Amino acid sequence: MPGLVLHAGAVMMCAHPPGVVTLPAPTQQQVLVGLMPVATVADVFVVAGCGLTATPPFCTTVQWFQFSPRVLAGGRPVLVQPSPPPGPGPGTGVPAPGPPMVQAMQIKVRAS
Repeated sequence: MPGLVLHAGAVMMCAHPPGVVTLPAPTQQQVLVGLMPVATVADVFVVAGCGLTATPPFCTTVQWFQFSPRVLAGGRPVLVQPSPPPGPGPGTGVPAPGPPMVQAMQIKVRAS
């Protein structure tokens, strides 16, 4: 499924604001969009400050479900966002479910 190529500098929140989602250590550093490494299926998105504090467990990571079967970076499929931001991403918080909200990201590079 086509979409915008997700990258390490994308601004995201978990489904329970104000949780900030970041990609602290991209697995590959050679393929860039907007001077930021693209995200691949091997990357782990980390959540800081998940607002779901009343009933643990709260979000600690985000698992992304949509990737490009054709476009690879470092031998791994790149992650894609189906629609321009702002909007929900095709993923979920782990272990607390809910889609991450993509606030800002590059909108020029697409993958199918």
